[in-house]
Amino acid sequence: MKKSFLKISSLLFLFVLLISCDKDFNSLDSEVIGDDHFDLVYDEASLVAYSKATGVVQTNNLPLNALGIYKNDFFGTTKAHFVTQVELGSENPSFGFNPIIDSVYLYVPYFTELKSTETSGERVYELDSIYGNAETGKFRLKVLENGYYLRDLDPADNLQSSQRYFNDDKATKIDPFKGSELLNNSSNIAQNNEFYFSKKELYIYKTNGAGLYVDSNGAVLSDQNNVTLRVIKERKTPGMWLDLKNSFFQQKILDAASTANLFSNNAFKNYFRGLLFEVEEINPDQGALAVLDFSKAELKILYKAASEAISVENPTPTRTRRTFSLKMGYNASTTLRNNSINLLEYNNSTEYDAGLAGSNEVLGSDRLYVKGGNGSVAFIDLFAPTELETLRNNVATKNWLVNDARLTFYVDKTAMTNVPKTSEPERIYIYDATNNLVLVDYTFDSSSSANLKNSKVVFGGMIQRETTSPKKGIKYTIRLTEHIKRILKADSNGEYQDNIKIGVSVTESINLVSSAKLKAPISANGVQISDIPLASILNPLGTVLYGNNVAPEDEAKKLKLSIYFTKPNNE
Repeated sequence: MKKSFLKISSLLFLFVLLISCDKDFNSLDSEVIGDDHFDLVYDEASLVAYSKATGVVQTNNLPLNALGIYKNDFFGTTKAHFVTQVELGSENPSFGFNPIIDSVYLYVPYFTELKSTETSGERVYELDSIYGNAETGKFRLKVLENGYYLRDLDPADNLQSSQRYFNDDKATKIDPFKGSELLNNSSNIAQNNEFYFSKKELYIYKTNGAGLYVDSNGAVLSDQNNVTLRVIKERKTPGMWLDLKNSFFQQKILDAASTANLFSNNAFKNYFRGLLFEVEEINPDQGALAVLDFSKAELKILYKAASEAISVENPTPTRTRRTFSLKMGYNASTTLRNNSINLLEYNNSTEYDAGLAGSNEVLGSDRLYVKGGNGSVAFIDLFAPTELETLRNNVATKNWLVNDARLTFYVDKTAMTNVPKTSEPERIYIYDATNNLVLVDYTFDSSSSANLKNSKVVFGGMIQRETTSPKKGIKYTIRLTEHIKRILKADSNGEYQDNIKIGVSVTESINLVSSAKLKAPISANGVQISDIPLASILNPLGTVLYGNNVAPEDEAKKLKLSIYFTKPNNE
């Protein structure tokens, strides 16, 4: 255990610190007034840090889901499939007489940012939450009928709790019951055999009742194949557009209108158990992966039907074009409750597996491996027992006041050499792993941002990058001032907050603090861990950080807890 020491810093440093940090995190106790004090930087607090593989994780009914294939040059390859229930836009629908489908399409918008608008009117977008090379990272995409019923409640618990599904359920639950009929059977191979995430704006063109393209006056175009002559009826941001098989939905939906299967969504979800999105490599380790919100999907059936039956009086009733919508995905904030599972498969690299296997819970590790999905989290045990006793005594008897505390994690640039900067996590997250709770510092930070991913900037955890190309990650810094205060200073009852285990994970959204279950609990130096942050499962990325037990040449980059004390000068 390295000996802790104190450094005296200047008043100028304190001034800079105070003006650069949020007031909530730099409040001094009321006993300290004026300039009658000076500062101490305690920056080699004893800590032990190590990594643990999460094992299989719960992935049902996530707010966001991954789809695609992504190779990370350090961590390995991820394949992300998705299965979801589908529900009727309106229960017990009436489709009219003799309904015949014209087309069926599925549109799922990507996360995008509008960058500019061309003189032609075309809007130019940049894709967000796409990993790998979106335009060239092609893979096979199959949309199949799901035959496995996704339950709401767990029969093993007498239907008293919600059913949990896990990232490895594809082989045992989904595959044995999946359909064999390809539903995204378009002749456009960009929708199936060579699918990729396009950043092009999508257009729906104006047509007549017969599905033919028309000009602005409604006249049918003489050249139906000339895109430049078409009139744009609707613009859509870049997204996954799939033309689906008409005959399947004709039989499954329209032809079933007179049966009880469409009477209610409960009956419908058992009759039509949903859709499976399955991915396959075209070439080894080739592809790209997107994080999507399937609850925003449009699944529409365009068909023609008459308002009355054929009769002697009206042998050719007029047929009109109609639309029927289906819904998919899960959104806890709305009434959309279609059960879904993100089915994640991993082929870990030898280096990643070896790093996890060599992690040391007793002395700490030289490297920390923090990766989302069915990946790994790091744990930190703060303070040796005698050190903690000494610090608490100094705070109690010498009026040392905790002014600021922060953890600094340095990125192992060598391990991340071949990982592009776009595949480095933009943010990491620390939490109370002992009790599976947020830290008080997270709660205290009310800072917000137009980009929700950048909220709670005082709490921190955002990546600090190089200023010149390739602008790779240097370090992450996270504040835990209020947490340290409560460990070192007794409350009004003379009690201290427990020195809990700190968890470290990647995060897809700092505002999402709920948890997901591990299929099998893991042990972290004597503490059983059954849950991890849900936002970690949503993020497919990972990073390698320096730990506490580093080689001498890496001493300047080791994981560090720095505590800034205010100490009265009359001590």
